[in-house]
Amino acid sequence: MESGEWISGVLWLVVAVISVIPIYIFARAYSRVPSRKLLYTTVAFCLFLVMGVTLAFKVIFPGSDDTVWYLNDEFWWSVAAILCTAIIGLFVAALSSKE
Repeated sequence: MESGEWISGVLWLVVAVISVIPIYIFARAYSRVPSRKLLYTTVAFCLFLVMGVTLAFKVIFPGSDDTVWYLNDEFWWSVAAILCTAIIGLFVAALSSKE
């Protein structure tokens, strides 16, 4: 693995770990005061965590043609794009909620 790929994988893993902080904050707030906005925001950050871990493992453990983990790059970036769309949709729903 090239050093640039390794750095990219580590950075995605750092992004995933950092996203745990807002998940914890919003989950604690939601447990105290159940609100639709807090629920949407918590789920959005959970999806962000999933996206970061997925892309980190895609880069760190690229696999080969004979492993189950390996799929082409377009598949993983498509998964990331779908997760980004869901995250943006959840943030929009949280911001537009009248609660």
